[in-house]
Amino acid sequence: MSFPITEVTIDWDRLIDKRPLLLETLDTMPRHLLKPEVLTLLEAETHPMHRLILDLMWCTGARVSEVLAITPASFHDDGYDFGVVLKTLKQGAGRPSKRSLQRSPKRFIPILDRDFQTRIQSYLWMGKFRKDERIFSITRQAVSANIDRLIEQVGGEPPFKIGCHTFRHSFAVHLLLHGRPLKFVSQLLEHRSVESTEVYTNVLTFDGAHFLEGVEFH
Repeated sequence: MSFPITEVTIDWDRLIDKRPLLLETLDTMPRHLLKPEVLTLLEAETHPMHRLILDLMWCTGARVSEVLAITPASFHDDGYDFGVVLKTLKQGAGRPSKRSLQRSPKRFIPILDRDFQTRIQSYLWMGKFRKDERIFSITRQAVSANIDRLIEQVGGEPPFKIGCHTFRHSFAVHLLLHGRPLKFVSQLLEHRSVESTEVYTNVLTFDGAHFLEGVEFH
């Protein structure tokens, strides 16, 4: 396998159909959505702020607390790379305190999608935020409530309870399905060890019937 991998063929319907068995037999496997399901939610969200929050969680793997800590200064664009610097914050109630922001480590997440870059820049321009001003004046609880509203709006029966952290899990699974190295995914998630990220690889090894092809028992 060589990088960059520019094209991967994924049978999304098969993965969606097999997910219930995956989650039933592997208790440690995080509940995750797959790309078509995420896009259904994103496309149904018409409010610019709520849409941007969802996009950032899905496209960067950020915790909701990390998204709510973003300021205009968090974004990086030097003409070569565009992305966001996230301050690593564990899940907690409400928005992070200034003290926790100052003490937290940082990580850079590239954002390559041109349309997404444009929407970020438009949101910042329209908001006329100060450089160090948080761009989302909303609590984690409000983000969760909006996700609940969005799911009800889309309709149908969700496969499980969908929350803010579901987008982080979905980001990790999405990268691994596209063949990205485990260590790279671990770094983007800011896991303390690769072992913490390995749980997501179950989505790759669970459907292993092809490994038994050619092995005869009778």
